Amino acid sequence: MRINSILSGSAFITLLLSYLAVFLLPLALGTILYTKTSNIMVDNANRANLAMLEQLRQVMDIKLKDVEQMSQQIALNSRLQWLINNADTAEISDAYKYVEFVSEHMSRYQNTSNFIYDYYVYLGANDTVLLPTAKTTADTLYHRLYRPLDLSFNTWRSGLLDSPHYQDYIPYTYETPNGKLDTITFVQTLPMGELSAIRGALVIMLDMNKVRSMLTQIESAYQSSVFILDRQDRLIVGKEDQSLLWNQIRGEVKNGAPYEYKDQDGDKMLLHTVSERNGWNYILIMPKEVYLEKVHTLKNWMVTLLLICLAGGAAAIGFWLHRNYTPLRDVVRVLQKERPGRTAQLANEYEFIRETIRMTIHEERELRHILSRQTPVIQASFLSRFIRGHVDVSRMTDESLRFMDIRLISEYFAVILIDIADFSRFSTDQSERQWALIRFIISNISNDLIRERAWGYSVELDQNRLALLVNFYKEGMADVSEELDVIADHLMQVIEKKFKTYITIAIGDMHEGMEGVGESYFEALSALDYKMYRGHSAIIRYREIAAADRHYYYPIETEIQLINFTKSGDAENVDKLINNLFHAHFSSRRITPELGRSLFNNMVSTLWKMINPMDPYYCEVYGEGFEPLKELSACSTVEEMKVKIREWFLALCHYLNVSRSRNSRQLSEKIAQYIEQHYGDEMLSLTMIAEHFQLTPQYLSALFKKQTGTNLNDYLTRVRIDEAKKLMKDKKMTFTQIANKVGYASDIGFIRVFKKYEGTTPGKYRESL
Repeated sequence: MRINSILSGSAFITLLLSYLAVFLLPLALGTILYTKTSNIMVDNANRANLAMLEQLRQVMDIKLKDVEQMSQQIALNSRLQWLINNADTAEISDAYKYVEFVSEHMSRYQNTSNFIYDYYVYLGANDTVLLPTAKTTADTLYHRLYRPLDLSFNTWRSGLLDSPHYQDYIPYTYETPNGKLDTITFVQTLPMGELSAIRGALVIMLDMNKVRSMLTQIESAYQSSVFILDRQDRLIVGKEDQSLLWNQIRGEVKNGAPYEYKDQDGDKMLLHTVSERNGWNYILIMPKEVYLEKVHTLKNWMVTLLLICLAGGAAAIGFWLHRNYTPLRDVVRVLQKERPGRTAQLANEYEFIRETIRMTIHEERELRHILSRQTPVIQASFLSRFIRGHVDVSRMTDESLRFMDIRLISEYFAVILIDIADFSRFSTDQSERQWALIRFIISNISNDLIRERAWGYSVELDQNRLALLVNFYKEGMADVSEELDVIADHLMQVIEKKFKTYITIAIGDMHEGMEGVGESYFEALSALDYKMYRGHSAIIRYREIAAADRHYYYPIETEIQLINFTKSGDAENVDKLINNLFHAHFSSRRITPELGRSLFNNMVSTLWKMINPMDPYYCEVYGEGFEPLKELSACSTVEEMKVKIREWFLALCHYLNVSRSRNSRQLSEKIAQYIEQHYGDEMLSLTMIAEHFQLTPQYLSALFKKQTGTNLNDYLTRVRIDEAKKLMKDKKMTFTQIANKVGYASDIGFIRVFKKYEGTTPGKYRESL
């Protein structure tokens, strides 16, 4: 049957539409992205150019602020106020005051700003001009220093005095001895704020060339032009035709927003900002192609890339259609030849292939079902030997594994051992039937948990023990330890909560290769030995016990310390030392179970060293038939062993404390008597007393203070002082004799000790008698 029996070309059309959709979607997204990017770049261009204009405005505002502050300081100067008020009545003798004002006040502002070219104060009453370095007349200033072009002397002079000026800025060009000087002239009427009785003016000339140099830098860098207008739209800096243009379009321009217009030179972009300080207008005009240069570049690149994508996409669609549809067509033809007559009613090539695969899988499933009835026993036997490492893996083949219905997905394996400790809460019947039932439950739950995350099998090893073979996917090797922990945690929770059964789980490490299965099994078996430390319901990982120390720390010094604490009845330190030993070996460190048992036996040996000399009195402490090793062997966990050993040592401490308390009281009384009998011996000391009673100085001192509440040396000194006070009643005896009588080698040491304890010298004490 030909492929035309299926709807001809249906798969071809599906592939074609799919490729077109995949191709056109990025183009549509690219167009949207271009539009967004273009808008963003235009906005960025606006922001950048406006920021440049704002920076110019801020610089000018700062410079003008310096000028205005300088004008206020000069205008409000008290010396200048006096000169203004007395200009019409001043005599020749007052001329020095003008010179003094110039030298002391006017000259100090010469370096206020590099924008200031020169400045002066004009007093109309006596036609006087005060420069930073000299005093002159208005006529001299006009004809020899600064003569405004196109203004007569009278016009210039009346402009300063006839109308009020408050911080006015006027562009002037002056004729000077050095040539023409373009300035922005600042004029302030004097006195400041006066509207009618104007007596003078403060004039500050700003260098126009400084301002132009700032504008020239911007204009040359951005192929633009910049001009500045004051609040009355008078041109401060710029060209006259630009001022005329601004008067025409000012109503349409918004502050900070770009304005587009067209003139004889082409399309232009205009930006405008206003100074809040003085109302000056700052205008930037730039060719549109310069303003949007990056946007146009982006547009050209996008068009070029679009054309390339269209050409390349068409070629790619043709290539992939041929590449992908041809094998599909050939497969369908082969299947039609092998299975004729089954495709007449199918929609397309994919339906035909899917139906063929479904039928093949169904047939394979039926065959596997037949084989599965025969293979469970063979599979269980093989897995039991395989896990223990008793299989020659070099002779294993994929065919033999398939026959036993065993599928291994990778070369990475781990073994988990499950030890059933107690299921009495699940069933009081401990028959073999119940054992088989609980093994069956654990086996099925384990298989489900393993196959949620990896692959594997469960197998029974003994009546109370099962093994899980976990085979990991190669892609998930990064989280092997975590996966094993999750499987063990979930298994523990389900078995204990739902089936009331206590189990211990031991996890071996993951190994690569089938030879590593046996290694992982023995690792899990070694971890299972540690249930004596962890108890039932524990998950023991080989990686946690693999680093277990191969020695334990119980040196002779520690043993002697434990014996001394016990014999002295120091129960607190005995308890602390035992806790430290157990913490060091079973919490912060790990030792093997064999070494743990050796440590317990050594501690029992220490106990015997103390109670053997007490024989047979130790029966009063522990009772008849005391067998500590046998009792330790009956303990199933380390914590139980710790409790036993702690109880034995603390019981011995209590017994020794009770028997010692009576002897300690009698001994302290004997020590006091000995001191009272030998206080006159200058060699008498704590060491001498300790040697007499055959005790260590430390123990003797601690015992005496515990029983009497007094330090032994203090008690000896007090006895000597009290006896000396008695001897002082005999005024014939000298202090040296008294000192020798009570055990001091010289009167100097005696006097020092006496004053320390009595608060006075022996001489004053004798006088008080």
